[in-house]
Parts: sequence; C-alpha cells; structure tokens
Amino acid sequence: MGKKEPVICDRAAIKRALRNYATEFVLLLTPRGELVSTSEDEVLGYADGERAGRHIAEHLHPDDLPLVFDLIERARATPGFEETLRVRARRKSGDWGVFEATVIDATAHPVLRGAVLRVRDVTAEIPGSSSGPLADTDERGDRFLSLAEMLPLGILSADARGYVVFCNEAARQIFNLPEDQLLGRGWERSLNAGDLTDVADAAGSVVRTGIPQQVTFRVETGLFQRWAHAKFMPLGRRSRPGGWIATIEDITDRRRAESQLAFQATHDPLTGLPNRMLLEDRLRQACGRLRRGSGSVTVLFIDLDGFKDVNDNFGHKTGDQVLMEVARRLRRVIREIDTVARLGGDEFVVVCEQLPEQDVALVIDRIEEALAVPMLVSNQRLVVGASIGVACTQDPRTEIDELLGQADQDMYRVKGVRRASDG
Repeated sequence: MGKKEPVICDRAAIKRALRNYATEFVLLLTPRGELVSTSEDEVLGYADGERAGRHIAEHLHPDDLPLVFDLIERARATPGFEETLRVRARRKSGDWGVFEATVIDATAHPVLRGAVLRVRDVTAEIPGSSSGPLADTDERGDRFLSLAEMLPLGILSADARGYVVFCNEAARQIFNLPEDQLLGRGWERSLNAGDLTDVADAAGSVVRTGIPQQVTFRVETGLFQRWAHAKFMPLGRRSRPGGWIATIEDITDRRRAESQLAFQATHDPLTGLPNRMLLEDRLRQACGRLRRGSGSVTVLFIDLDGFKDVNDNFGHKTGDQVLMEVARRLRRVIREIDTVARLGGDEFVVVCEQLPEQDVALVIDRIEEALAVPMLVSNQRLVVGASIGVACTQDPRTEIDELLGQADQDMYRVKGVRRASDG
C-alpha cells in the first residue's frame, strides 16, 4: 500500500506541525517532490505559501538535484532518517544562494506525512561557492538520470543555443518522439505552428534575461493533439545564463475537461446548438461590429407549429428527436458565418450578419422548405411547420434585448395571420 499524500487542505495544522522543525524556513514535500506548504520563507523572497504546489526541481540548481533526490528517496525508505547537505537554490530575485538543508523523514507524522527539509542560508559562509558544483555528481549522475526517468513531469534541458541536451521518458511520451529526434531543435517540429513563436520566445527570454518563463502550447503527435504547460528555468548565473531546464506537464485531460465545461455552459444539451447565453454574446459582438462600418444584423425568431401535438401524441422522447432533426436542418440551410441557437422549448433563433435585405425572404423560404419535408422519427412520419419573425438593424446603438423582442413580436404576428387564414 502506497504512502498517503500530505493533507494539504488544513494549512494551519501543517504550519503548526512544521514549527517543531523551526529554523530559517522549512519545506514539506509530497512523494512526487511537490511543495505542499512552507513556513515563513522570506529568505528566498517568497511570501508564505507562494510556492505551494510547485516541484522542488524548479528551485534547485540542476547539478545538485541528484543528491537531493537521492536523500529524499532514502528518507522515505528509512524511518527516522535525518541527513544534512548543502545545495544551491534560486531566490525569487533570480540570484543563487547556498543553503544547508537537513532532510528529515516525516512520513509517520499524523499531519505532515512527507519529507521535511529544514533549511539554513549559508551563502555568506562560502564565498564564491554559488558558481560551482557543491557535490561530486559523477557518482550521483546515474541516480539523477534514474530519478528523472521516474518523474511524472517531462524534463528537457538545453544549452545556451537552445539545443536540447537531455530529455526524460515523460518528455519523450509527451512529444511522441524518440530521444534522437527530441534532442537538438528536433522537439520544436512537433509544436503546433500557432504556438511555436510563444514557446521560442519563452525559451529565448530565459537565456537572455535569466528570468523564469511559463508557456502553454499544443503538441502535434501525428495521432492526436496534446496540450502541455512548460516552466523554463535558467541554468548558470542570472547575469550569464548558460541554457535552461524545463519541466513539462501534459495538461490534455485538464484542457479537455475545461473545454467540455465551457461547451456545456454555452450550448443546449439536447441539440448542441448555442444556448441563450452564447446567442446573446454573438448578438452583442455582431452589433458591436456595426460601430466599425456599415452593415446589418438580422434576427430570425423561429417557433415550431404543431410541436405540442407531437409531444402530446407521441411522447417527449419523440419530441426531443424532432428538435434534434430541426437543429440539423437549420444548420444545413444557413451560411457558415451565421448563428443558429435554441432558446428552449420549440423556439430557435438565427442571426445573420451582412445579409442583404432582398435575401431575407430567401433565407426564410429555405428554412420553411427544409422543415416542411416529413421526418421519419420513431417509425412515425411527422411534419412540423414554423412561424418565423424578423428584426433587422443597422444601428450600432440597438440593444440586443430590443432586437430579440422585435423578432419575437413579429413571429407572433406571423403565427396570428396563419391561424386566421387557416380558420
């Protein structure tokens, strides 16, 4: 059974527990190496808790990562483990400092349940040491490579030219490229063309300025598109960066969930058409464009005739199928630049921009002809008609509620005329 993740919701309890390890500042790490909570760590220039959720690799010098990861793994595997080392860490200002860190096993602690790093700033005690490695990494290099391969985050490291010199397995999976194609500048070929400039600017800015950068981008794997988020950290001194190291997170599932939530918030769940909220936004944008030049906005308000009889005689399931077929037919007969939305019930709205006045009647005829074709639904041959009201404006001051209201009133006028003629 795996070890439990730290309880991050009760920050006050974690801070109280960390006081037992009090020194200049204290870090608490999850088994994944993420910072969960910190004590007052102004010594690095950060506010309390500002770094929560970030990975420790974002703050430590790459040459010192093997030793730190090795000790953390040993701490988790050895009850009561405690050992001290010296590492370089980047302050918020971008400068490197030398720190004495004691790694302590706290997995058995009822609140912390992780690895604690008790840290003291010893930069002043070691003049000039921040420019060179603090530990012999030859022996620990293999450990670093092994640990890097186990990390869930992709890791890329590049030289001052921007040529990737190291990549781990997670990075190879994210980019769907073998190592020989990922090294050098090959990884850039898998970036979406629309995002390449943003990624190149972020990576280049890190080398030029020594200031960390973040960027979200799309990866074209050849099979499907991934979304990724990269955090670039400079290597070397801030005044003379020697390249960068980046942690890359696959956020495809997160973006897909966010996109799905956004779609659900703006579209009708039955027909997939824009709902009232998105319709009003489209109308607002269309009227806004009238301020930038001549043109028009035309609104068609559509109310189905005979739909109540369908529900009453064949049930709501059949009625839903009729509404979905109506939505499909409306999409087919309007232009791609136009919007068709469902307000609810059996009411639909079509918004057309730059539609010549003489073409309005043609659009109405196409809609009526499309809906007049019998539908085969639930083994029933059904026909529904439509009453269509029209409102048009060239005035950018027109309120969208006023425009919709005019089209709605005209629809009722049309419906009344039809009833009178049928009677």
